[in-house]
Amino acid sequence: MRSLIIPLIVLGLPLAEIAGFVIVGREIGLLMTLLLVFLSAVVGIFLLRIQGFGVLQRLQDAARTGNDPGLDVLGAALIFIAAVLLIIPGFVGDIVGLLLFLPPVRRAFAAFLRTRVTILTAGTGFYRSSGPRREQPRGPLIIDLDEDEFSRKGKDEDDSSPPNNRISH
Repeated sequence: MRSLIIPLIVLGLPLAEIAGFVIVGREIGLLMTLLLVFLSAVVGIFLLRIQGFGVLQRLQDAARTGNDPGLDVLGAALIFIAAVLLIIPGFVGDIVGLLLFLPPVRRAFAAFLRTRVTILTAGTGFYRSSGPRREQPRGPLIIDLDEDEFSRKGKDEDDSSPPNNRISH
């Protein structure tokens, strides 16, 4: 059943957009329809700029405090998708895009996706989408090597080698 959803969306969405253009064009006329399409693209760009800066600020705050940025990353992705849907011509995509710009709808959709996705973050490990949140340890990554896996030649032993070549594997 899941394998049929993607092809139906890929085929059905353009048909729905064409039907939307025909219905709206018949009701308000060609010039007003084109104006609506142009205005939705401008609104998409404007909202992406405003909302995007807010999301970037929240991501920076989460990174600075060491909190789980998963929900903010997902929110940023949904805002980007919403803006793209508004920029691309079509009324069905515009409706979905405007709904995704509403914070309650975006949070609900992000919560739904988060139960099905694992979000990887650089440097701190990963956060699982389900289950209690565990704090990741901060500090340097320690790699334990045996003596036969690592050797160091000090200044007294080998002065001819450059500093980068003093550690051998």
